[in-house]
Amino acid sequence: MRKSCGCGGIMTIHMHALIYSAKIKITQVPVYTCGQCARYEPLPVIKRDLGKLIGELGDTPPGRKHLSFADRNEWASVLKETFASGLFAGGLPELEETIRSAIQGRIDLLLDVYRVAVDMSDKTWMEETGLRLSQLTAQSAESAK
Repeated sequence: MRKSCGCGGIMTIHMHALIYSAKIKITQVPVYTCGQCARYEPLPVIKRDLGKLIGELGDTPPGRKHLSFADRNEWASVLKETFASGLFAGGLPELEETIRSAIQGRIDLLLDVYRVAVDMSDKTWMEETGLRLSQLTAQSAESAK
């Protein structure tokens, strides 16, 4: 949930807005930000989905001027909800535990949704739910390292 920066500072997770092609604002992008040099970089686990989104926008972005990355990525969604809830009152260790708990809660919810999709034999819903689960389990595996 934190990492070292090249300047020697500590990078922590924050939600950031990115401007694409000077036309579209992509909000709620989880990034590591350094408190000393202000450098930031997207979390490794979201880079693929962020790249996919930018690729979909192409050279001629649609008329839409604002996109929420949290609407497309489960990890970003959980992090957005965690920060918005204000449920963590302490420092970084409490935030990390709150995020871990929120991720586990979302995984449990998505497993329940997947079970309903299986019971209904809804292949599309199963596929969508499986993709959402994979976004969270990839982060969980990376955090365990």
